[in-house]
Amino acid sequence: MLSRSNNVFNVGDLECRILYDGARSVGAMTDEPAETFIFGDAPKDELRRCLSAYGGFGPSTVLPLNYLLVHDGNRYTLVDAGCGDRAENEKHPDEPAGLLTRSLRDAGLSVRDVDTVVITHRHWDHFGGVSSGGEIAYPNAEHVMSRKEAQHIRGEAKGWALDYLNMIEDRLRLVDGAATINKGITVKPAPGHTLGMLVVEASSGGETLLYTSDVIIHPAHVQHTDWIPSFEHDPKAAAASRTKLVEESHRRNTLLFVPHIPGVLGRVDRSQTGYRWVEQ
Repeated sequence: MLSRSNNVFNVGDLECRILYDGARSVGAMTDEPAETFIFGDAPKDELRRCLSAYGGFGPSTVLPLNYLLVHDGNRYTLVDAGCGDRAENEKHPDEPAGLLTRSLRDAGLSVRDVDTVVITHRHWDHFGGVSSGGEIAYPNAEHVMSRKEAQHIRGEAKGWALDYLNMIEDRLRLVDGAATINKGITVKPAPGHTLGMLVVEASSGGETLLYTSDVIIHPAHVQHTDWIPSFEHDPKAAAASRTKLVEESHRRNTLLFVPHIPGVLGRVDRSQTGYRWVEQ
Protein backbone atom coordinates (compact mmCIF):
# COMPACT_ATOMS: atom_id res chain seq x y z
CA MET A 1 0.00 0.00 0.00
CA LEU A 2 1.30 3.47 -0.86
CA SER A 3 2.50 5.51 2.10
CA ARG A 4 0.92 8.95 2.31
CA SER A 5 0.14 11.40 5.07
CA ASN A 6 -2.15 14.43 4.83
CA ASN A 7 -2.43 13.89 1.07
CA VAL A 8 1.37 13.97 0.66
CA PHE A 9 3.33 11.07 -0.82
CA ASN A 10 6.65 10.54 -2.55
CA VAL A 11 7.59 9.34 -5.99
CA GLY A 12 11.31 8.72 -5.63
CA ASP A 13 12.74 12.08 -4.57
CA LEU A 14 9.68 14.02 -5.74
CA GLU A 15 7.24 15.22 -3.09
CA CYS A 16 3.70 14.96 -4.44
CA ARG A 17 0.62 16.51 -2.92
CA ILE A 18 -3.08 16.01 -3.66
CA LEU A 19 -4.82 19.40 -3.73
CA TYR A 20 -8.58 19.31 -3.21
CA ASP A 21 -10.57 21.76 -5.34
CA GLY A 22 -14.07 20.75 -4.24
CA ALA A 23 -16.66 18.43 -5.77
CA ARG A 24 -19.68 18.56 -8.02
CA SER A 25 -22.55 16.17 -8.65
CA VAL A 26 -23.03 14.83 -12.15
CA GLY A 27 -26.58 16.25 -12.25
CA ALA A 28 -25.19 19.74 -11.67
CA MET A 29 -22.96 19.41 -14.74
CA THR A 30 -25.46 18.24 -17.34
CA ASP A 31 -29.10 17.90 -18.32
CA GLU A 32 -28.32 14.57 -20.01
CA PRO A 33 -28.90 11.28 -18.21
CA ALA A 34 -25.94 10.88 -15.87
CA GLU A 35 -24.98 7.46 -17.26
CA THR A 36 -24.95 8.77 -20.83
CA PHE A 37 -22.89 11.81 -19.84
CA ILE A 38 -20.05 9.74 -18.35
CA PHE A 39 -20.38 6.43 -20.24
CA GLY A 40 -21.94 7.40 -23.57
CA ASP A 41 -23.76 4.63 -25.39
CA ALA A 42 -22.49 1.77 -23.21
CA PRO A 43 -24.91 -1.20 -23.17
CA LYS A 44 -27.42 -0.30 -20.45
CA ASP A 45 -27.79 -3.66 -18.74
CA GLU A 46 -24.06 -4.36 -18.72
CA LEU A 47 -23.35 -0.81 -17.57
CA ARG A 48 -25.72 -1.01 -14.62
CA ARG A 49 -24.35 -4.40 -13.56
CA CYS A 50 -20.86 -2.97 -13.62
CA LEU A 51 -21.80 0.25 -11.79
CA SER A 52 -23.64 -1.65 -9.05
CA ALA A 53 -20.21 -2.71 -7.76
CA TYR A 54 -19.48 0.97 -7.16
CA GLY A 55 -22.75 1.75 -5.40
CA GLY A 56 -24.61 2.69 -8.57
CA PHE A 57 -24.45 5.89 -10.55
CA GLY A 58 -26.86 8.75 -11.15
CA PRO A 59 -27.38 12.53 -11.06
CA SER A 60 -26.54 12.68 -7.35
CA THR A 61 -23.20 10.91 -7.82
CA VAL A 62 -20.48 13.33 -6.77
CA LEU A 63 -17.21 13.64 -8.67
CA PRO A 64 -14.31 14.99 -6.62
CA LEU A 65 -11.98 17.58 -8.12
CA ASN A 66 -8.37 16.85 -7.20
CA TYR A 67 -5.17 18.19 -8.70
CA LEU A 68 -1.47 17.49 -8.33
CA LEU A 69 1.40 19.55 -6.93
CA VAL A 70 4.95 18.23 -7.39
CA HIS A 71 8.01 19.61 -5.61
CA ASP A 72 11.42 18.52 -6.89
CA GLY A 73 13.29 20.16 -4.02
CA ASN A 74 13.55 23.40 -5.91
CA ARG A 75 10.49 24.08 -8.06
CA TYR A 76 6.76 23.58 -7.61
CA THR A 77 4.82 22.21 -10.58
CA LEU A 78 1.02 22.39 -10.40
CA VAL A 79 -0.83 20.02 -12.72
CA ASP A 80 -4.09 21.72 -13.67
CA ALA A 81 -5.41 24.91 -12.16
CA GLY A 82 -8.82 23.66 -11.07
CA CYS A 83 -12.10 25.53 -11.44
CA GLY A 84 -11.35 28.97 -10.10
CA ASP A 85 -14.15 31.44 -10.82
CA ARG A 86 -15.64 29.04 -13.38
CA ALA A 87 -17.00 26.99 -10.48
CA GLU A 88 -19.91 29.49 -10.31
CA ASN A 89 -20.56 28.60 -6.69
CA GLU A 90 -23.48 31.02 -6.51
CA LYS A 91 -25.35 28.54 -8.71
CA HIS A 92 -24.18 25.55 -6.65
CA PRO A 93 -24.05 26.72 -3.02
CA ASP A 94 -24.26 23.19 -1.67
CA GLU A 95 -21.40 21.92 -3.85
CA PRO A 96 -18.53 24.41 -3.49
CA ALA A 97 -15.59 24.13 -5.85
CA GLY A 98 -12.67 26.33 -6.83
CA LEU A 99 -10.96 25.60 -3.51
CA LEU A 100 -7.49 24.81 -4.85
CA THR A 101 -5.80 28.02 -3.70
CA ARG A 102 -7.27 27.41 -0.24
CA SER A 103 -5.74 23.93 -0.29
CA LEU A 104 -2.41 25.52 -1.17
CA ARG A 105 -2.69 27.84 1.81
CA ASP A 106 -3.60 24.92 4.06
CA ALA A 107 -0.31 23.34 2.93
CA GLY A 108 1.59 26.47 3.95
CA LEU A 109 2.09 27.65 0.38
CA SER A 110 1.07 30.64 -1.69
CA VAL A 111 0.03 31.00 -5.32
CA ARG A 112 3.33 32.87 -5.72
CA ASP A 113 5.26 29.72 -4.81
CA VAL A 114 4.06 27.90 -7.93
CA ASP A 115 6.71 27.94 -10.66
CA THR A 116 4.91 26.01 -13.41
CA VAL A 117 1.25 25.33 -14.15
CA VAL A 118 0.56 22.52 -16.62
CA ILE A 119 -2.88 22.81 -18.24
CA THR A 120 -3.89 19.38 -19.48
CA HIS A 121 -6.93 20.68 -21.38
CA ARG A 122 -9.35 23.56 -21.75
CA HIS A 123 -12.36 22.43 -19.72
CA TRP A 124 -13.64 24.63 -16.90
CA ASP A 125 -12.56 22.33 -14.07
CA HIS A 126 -8.95 22.14 -15.28
CA PHE A 127 -8.32 25.52 -16.94
CA GLY A 128 -10.76 27.80 -15.12
CA GLY A 129 -8.41 28.37 -12.20
CA VAL A 130 -5.71 30.21 -14.16
CA SER A 131 -7.74 33.36 -13.51
CA SER A 132 -8.89 34.76 -10.18
CA GLY A 133 -11.01 37.89 -10.08
CA GLY A 134 -9.87 38.88 -13.56
CA GLU A 135 -6.17 38.53 -12.70
CA ILE A 136 -3.64 35.76 -13.31
CA ALA A 137 -4.02 33.38 -10.38
CA TYR A 138 -0.39 32.18 -10.38
CA PRO A 139 1.55 35.36 -11.11
CA ASN A 140 5.07 33.87 -11.04
CA ALA A 141 4.34 30.71 -13.01
CA GLU A 142 5.09 29.62 -16.53
CA HIS A 143 1.97 28.01 -18.00
CA VAL A 144 2.27 24.94 -20.23
CA MET A 145 -0.31 23.71 -22.75
CA SER A 146 -0.24 21.70 -25.94
CA ARG A 147 -0.12 23.76 -29.11
CA LYS A 148 -3.09 21.85 -30.52
CA GLU A 149 -5.19 22.73 -27.48
CA ALA A 150 -4.33 26.41 -27.77
CA GLN A 151 -5.10 26.38 -31.49
CA HIS A 152 -8.46 24.76 -30.80
CA ILE A 153 -9.31 27.39 -28.21
CA ARG A 154 -8.42 30.16 -30.64
CA GLY A 155 -10.18 28.59 -33.59
CA GLU A 156 -13.32 26.94 -32.20
CA ALA A 157 -13.77 27.00 -28.42
CA LYS A 158 -13.27 30.75 -27.88
CA GLY A 159 -15.47 32.29 -25.14
CA TRP A 160 -14.01 32.46 -21.64
CA ALA A 161 -11.28 29.95 -22.56
CA LEU A 162 -9.94 32.36 -25.19
CA ASP A 163 -10.04 35.22 -22.69
CA TYR A 164 -8.02 33.16 -20.22
CA LEU A 165 -5.57 32.04 -22.90
CA ASN A 166 -4.98 35.65 -23.90
CA MET A 167 -4.46 36.55 -20.24
CA ILE A 168 -1.53 34.13 -19.87
CA GLU A 169 -0.12 34.68 -23.38
CA ASP A 170 3.15 36.26 -22.26
CA ARG A 171 3.94 33.39 -19.89
CA LEU A 172 2.67 30.51 -22.03
CA ARG A 173 4.83 27.64 -23.26
CA LEU A 174 3.25 25.59 -26.04
CA VAL A 175 4.47 22.04 -26.57
CA ASP A 176 4.28 19.71 -29.54
CA GLY A 177 4.17 16.04 -28.59
CA ALA A 178 6.00 14.75 -25.53
CA ALA A 179 8.13 17.28 -23.67
CA THR A 180 10.11 17.56 -20.45
CA ILE A 181 8.76 20.45 -18.37
CA ASN A 182 10.75 20.38 -15.14
CA LYS A 183 13.01 17.92 -13.36
CA GLY A 184 11.24 14.57 -13.53
CA ILE A 185 8.08 16.04 -15.13
CA THR A 186 7.09 15.03 -18.66
CA VAL A 187 3.90 15.77 -20.59
CA LYS A 188 2.54 13.46 -23.29
CA PRO A 189 -0.35 13.84 -25.74
CA ALA A 190 -3.55 11.84 -25.10
CA PRO A 191 -6.06 13.25 -27.60
CA GLY A 192 -9.76 12.51 -27.70
CA HIS A 193 -11.37 14.11 -24.66
CA THR A 194 -10.17 17.34 -26.23
CA LEU A 195 -8.08 17.81 -29.35
CA GLY A 196 -4.82 18.49 -27.52
CA MET A 197 -5.20 16.93 -24.09
CA LEU A 198 -2.05 16.05 -22.16
CA VAL A 199 -1.26 13.52 -19.47
CA VAL A 200 1.64 14.14 -17.09
CA GLU A 201 4.34 11.80 -15.79
CA ALA A 202 6.33 12.44 -12.63
CA SER A 203 9.33 10.10 -12.43
CA SER A 204 12.19 9.73 -9.95
CA GLY A 205 14.30 6.90 -8.54
CA GLY A 206 12.72 4.28 -10.77
CA GLU A 207 9.18 5.21 -9.69
CA THR A 208 6.52 6.81 -11.89
CA LEU A 209 3.24 8.57 -11.25
CA LEU A 210 0.91 9.24 -14.17
CA TYR A 211 -1.66 12.02 -13.90
CA THR A 212 -4.38 10.79 -16.25
CA SER A 213 -6.43 14.00 -16.52
CA ASP A 214 -9.82 13.00 -17.97
CA VAL A 215 -8.69 9.97 -19.94
CA ILE A 216 -10.24 8.11 -16.99
CA ILE A 217 -13.12 9.61 -15.00
CA HIS A 218 -14.60 6.56 -13.24
CA PRO A 219 -13.13 3.16 -12.20
CA ALA A 220 -15.43 1.46 -14.74
CA HIS A 221 -13.45 3.19 -17.50
CA VAL A 222 -10.48 0.96 -16.63
CA GLN A 223 -12.60 -2.16 -17.17
CA HIS A 224 -14.32 -0.82 -20.27
CA THR A 225 -12.05 1.45 -22.28
CA ASP A 226 -14.70 1.83 -24.98
CA TRP A 227 -17.34 3.38 -22.66
CA ILE A 228 -16.76 6.95 -23.77
CA PRO A 229 -18.44 10.06 -22.27
CA SER A 230 -20.91 11.85 -24.51
CA PHE A 231 -18.89 15.08 -24.51
CA GLU A 232 -15.61 13.77 -25.99
CA HIS A 233 -14.21 15.81 -28.87
CA ASP A 234 -13.20 12.66 -30.75
CA PRO A 235 -14.68 9.44 -29.29
CA LYS A 236 -12.54 7.12 -31.41
CA ALA A 237 -9.33 8.88 -30.40
CA ALA A 238 -10.49 8.99 -26.77
CA ALA A 239 -11.00 5.21 -26.72
CA ALA A 240 -7.57 4.67 -28.30
CA SER A 241 -5.87 6.96 -25.77
CA ARG A 242 -7.60 5.25 -22.85
CA THR A 243 -6.80 1.75 -24.10
CA LYS A 244 -3.14 2.68 -24.53
CA LEU A 245 -2.99 4.28 -21.09
CA VAL A 246 -4.61 1.32 -19.32
CA GLU A 247 -2.47 -1.29 -21.08
CA GLU A 248 0.80 0.60 -20.56
CA SER A 249 -0.03 1.40 -16.94
CA HIS A 250 -0.58 -2.29 -16.22
CA ARG A 251 2.59 -3.33 -18.04
CA ARG A 252 4.70 -0.74 -16.18
CA ASN A 253 2.82 -1.06 -12.85
CA THR A 254 2.44 2.71 -12.90
CA LEU A 255 0.83 4.58 -10.02
CA LEU A 256 -2.10 6.59 -11.41
CA PHE A 257 -3.47 9.92 -10.21
CA VAL A 258 -7.08 10.19 -11.44
CA PRO A 259 -8.57 13.61 -10.54
CA HIS A 260 -12.24 12.58 -10.39
CA ILE A 261 -12.05 9.18 -8.67
CA PRO A 262 -12.51 9.14 -4.88
CA GLY A 263 -9.24 8.02 -3.35
CA VAL A 264 -7.40 9.53 -6.34
CA LEU A 265 -4.48 7.07 -6.45
CA GLY A 266 -4.56 3.58 -7.88
CA ARG A 267 -3.04 1.03 -10.21
CA VAL A 268 -4.32 -1.15 -13.03
CA ASP A 269 -4.62 -4.84 -12.16
CA ARG A 270 -5.57 -7.66 -14.51
CA SER A 271 -7.51 -10.86 -13.95
CA GLN A 272 -9.11 -13.43 -16.21
CA THR A 273 -12.02 -11.04 -16.74
CA GLY A 274 -9.85 -8.10 -17.79
CA TYR A 275 -8.39 -4.93 -16.34
CA ARG A 276 -9.62 -3.30 -13.15
CA TRP A 277 -8.89 -0.31 -10.93
CA VAL A 278 -7.22 -0.99 -7.58
CA GLU A 279 -7.10 1.89 -5.13
CA GLN A 280 -3.76 2.50 -3.39
